[in-house]
Amino acid sequence: MAFDEILHHVGDSGRFQIARIVLYIILSLMSSSHDIMENFTAAIPDHHCSVNLLDNPRSEINITMNLTTDALLKVSIPMGPNQKPEQCQRFRHTQWQFLDSNVSIFNNTKLETEPCLDGWTYDHSVFTSTIVTEWDLVCDFQSFKYYAQATTMAGHLLASLVCGLFSDRFGRKPLLVCSCLAYGIFGSCCAFAPNFSLYCVLRFLMSASISNIVINCPILVFEETSPKWYSRIITLSGLSISIGQAGLGGLAYVLSDWHILQLVLALPYFIFFIVFWWGPESVRWLISTRKTEQAIKTLQRIAFINGKKDIAYNLTTEALQSKLKEDGKSTSKHFRIKDLIINPMMCKIVLCYSCVIFTAMFGAFGILLDIRNLGNNIFLNQILLGVVDIPIKLLTYFILRNVGRRPSFAFSLLTIGSCTTITIFLPEEMHVLRLILFLLVKGSFAAFICISIAYTQELTPTVLRSTLSGVFYTASRIGTLVSALVLVTSKYFVHLPMILCGIIPIVASINVYFLPETFNLPLSDTIKDLEKRLMNKSINEKEGQDFLETTEC
Repeated sequence: MAFDEILHHVGDSGRFQIARIVLYIILSLMSSSHDIMENFTAAIPDHHCSVNLLDNPRSEINITMNLTTDALLKVSIPMGPNQKPEQCQRFRHTQWQFLDSNVSIFNNTKLETEPCLDGWTYDHSVFTSTIVTEWDLVCDFQSFKYYAQATTMAGHLLASLVCGLFSDRFGRKPLLVCSCLAYGIFGSCCAFAPNFSLYCVLRFLMSASISNIVINCPILVFEETSPKWYSRIITLSGLSISIGQAGLGGLAYVLSDWHILQLVLALPYFIFFIVFWWGPESVRWLISTRKTEQAIKTLQRIAFINGKKDIAYNLTTEALQSKLKEDGKSTSKHFRIKDLIINPMMCKIVLCYSCVIFTAMFGAFGILLDIRNLGNNIFLNQILLGVVDIPIKLLTYFILRNVGRRPSFAFSLLTIGSCTTITIFLPEEMHVLRLILFLLVKGSFAAFICISIAYTQELTPTVLRSTLSGVFYTASRIGTLVSALVLVTSKYFVHLPMILCGIIPIVASINVYFLPETFNLPLSDTIKDLEKRLMNKSINEKEGQDFLETTEC
């Protein structure tokens, strides 16, 4: 391709590309915590109904009888089947008879109880503050936590399609700059939200901002980097995501107040805003949209940064257009939606790949959004979920370089579904075995994400890369949104979420069969380029199979 030759001429593996890759890796590390942050900021600590005797330890009764907290709990709160105080009920009248050791505290079914009319008392030994303790999202309001998570996921849907279209129309840089600034502002405001409704609105807008960052940042990097670096970039960004997820567990342990944790994770985006404001636009996009003058200036800037000053001085608009014509193609107009809709091949690819992404996200996020299922220590669980990805993503580097995309997708989906299904039949007491299976799901999902990044870039031409990335990202976020809503059904049947998260990925893996193989294909600029390359690859594979059959005969 002409553009690949031009980029190689000014440097496709120099200081400029290294700086962009480092920025992408840091941004991947920071953005990895957004969706799972509410495992900590919305954690549900131990709690029980507020009782006057407990909340006023200097009351006359306490001073006279010198009662301990445990004794006051016995006479004020009924005991549940787990031999712990009920979280959503209290005795209507104080049951002083339970101070007698001969009276069973569990035989209280006939005693009058009432809801927590005066609010709740929370255990602050683990978290000093969460949105649950701040707005009493427990008992009848416990589902609000999952609605908040669903609202966060819904924010991704707002941006993924719209920002994809805007990015292909107006460029990668403007939306990245605006989104980084917006995330910093909304995230900082979210840390000081005065009520739950405003908190949900701000989290929604934060998700809309982070979606555009996650979609366009890798596109910006891949469009200006040599293909030989793709596997390394994907692996490094994947490792940074794992480190970010593991680091979130440690950070949340140190910052036990949700306001501070939220603020700390939002402020770095003001720095990203400044860096992207200074950085240039994607040259490949500029050429594809006939912005030749701006493309020349950007190429000259890249050449200067890469230490090729002589080449920078010799670059002209005429030289660039001449090089493109030698390749037998000219720059193209802006992409139109109807060009995608009327193309049967692209429609089939988009539908099947969206289904694959949806099921993978749906199955994996059923675990990631509720890591309490893994055991009691959610900090350790989060660290393990991040650390387990590291060897998997190192292995993914070799998979990307040596294994086709379709078999990799199929194996990941089957592993996610089967391991999740098996956990349904394991009792909660088998913590170690359940944790191993959950970690296998997390590792398979991590591999899936890395492979999907490569596949998305290979599958989409430049003129609609951001738009289609937005479509696929929308499918993934619908999966996470539905997964968050499905978790609510556990109060009707405790195993229903895991049943759905296990079976659906297994059934949907059949869609992989209908996807084209893009292994070792370079990036395409137009739909015609993509069709031609897929056809040539199919012909070459068929000729190779015929040759092998002839040799065997």
